[in-house]
Amino acid sequence: MKRLLIAVTMVILLALLLPTAMVSANNPSTAGTSVSIQTGGGSPPIVKCKWEQDTSGYLEDGDQPHAVYTPSDMANSQFNPPMIKDAKKMIQYFAVVTDEEDGGDVAQVYADVFHPEDSPPKYSSNTDPRGRLFKYEVPFTNQAGEYTAADKAAEIAYVNAAYNPHLITFQDGFTLSDVVYELEKGTASLWMGQIEIDYEQPAGYYRVEDYAIDQTSNISEVLINYFEYVAVAGVEVDFSTINYGSVRLGVEKMVTGDTIWDTPLAAAPSPNPATVRNIGNTWAHVTIRQTDMGFGQDGNDNWNVMFDARMGSDDVNKVSYAPNTTVRLPNYLQLSSQDELDLSIVVIKGTSGSTYKGTVVIGATIEPFTAVQE
Repeated sequence: MKRLLIAVTMVILLALLLPTAMVSANNPSTAGTSVSIQTGGGSPPIVKCKWEQDTSGYLEDGDQPHAVYTPSDMANSQFNPPMIKDAKKMIQYFAVVTDEEDGGDVAQVYADVFHPEDSPPKYSSNTDPRGRLFKYEVPFTNQAGEYTAADKAAEIAYVNAAYNPHLITFQDGFTLSDVVYELEKGTASLWMGQIEIDYEQPAGYYRVEDYAIDQTSNISEVLINYFEYVAVAGVEVDFSTINYGSVRLGVEKMVTGDTIWDTPLAAAPSPNPATVRNIGNTWAHVTIRQTDMGFGQDGNDNWNVMFDARMGSDDVNKVSYAPNTTVRLPNYLQLSSQDELDLSIVVIKGTSGSTYKGTVVIGATIEPFTAVQE
């Protein structure tokens, strides 16, 4: 009987040592995870005011004279895109935050930033829980330093500099005097985060939601404002000369472009094939205007030269135009895209053996994001 009891005990011990599931490289084990954020007592922190500015020296380079002023539910700051391929623009996010229990020393401040409502699908189809327009979260750092008199004066100077051009949005019930008083007392602090926005980000009104979290995980009421990424259409080309070469009177001569961006080949027998690309923050139509190159007009005011242009290879997008007339090509460039530009000339009357010279101006106009996409 004694031996039987020992054998049973050994079986129980072995069972306790075995894993509940066999795990190997081909049979991984998955377990659930969970966590709870502790919420303490007391009042939540308060984001008393907020604003955005750039590093241009004007605070908002899209409105340098600070002439645009709108209510707090619209954009208070206007920023221009850099208009350079692949360039980025730094945006600084500021907030003044206080917390009754912690003497202004809150744990975290951050902003959630959202793309404009009519942004193209690439920018309006985020699967983040914060919504389809969510762009990114901006973490802030406390600018109070050691809360010395100089630190407090520097914080107040930032606030005043933004208040004078009407950049600041206040939480309901608070004023500039309230904010300055608390900064002087050290019961509020200035917080700042900064992050870049790409040249190709869609133009429009960006929603900015600021939150603060105190030392016991209480979260503030959100304070919302908007900044405007000013709509600017812009294109650039990779050529400095269009050489139509030798032509016959009355016969159209086309100089074809390509879709490969390159620098003009100065040593080559002909200019670099024309490519045009979008460097703005809107969809963009290409505009073209050319001089008459010295061919002039006949006695009935008819031009002795005419031009054609198209972007791409489809003749449905081809436009004919006379000298000194600005035309807009019907198809458009989407954000950060490029295409080939074909240019044609028909000389109706000219002197054999002569060379004629002129200029061509390439520009851009806005195509709304609400248009049907091609």
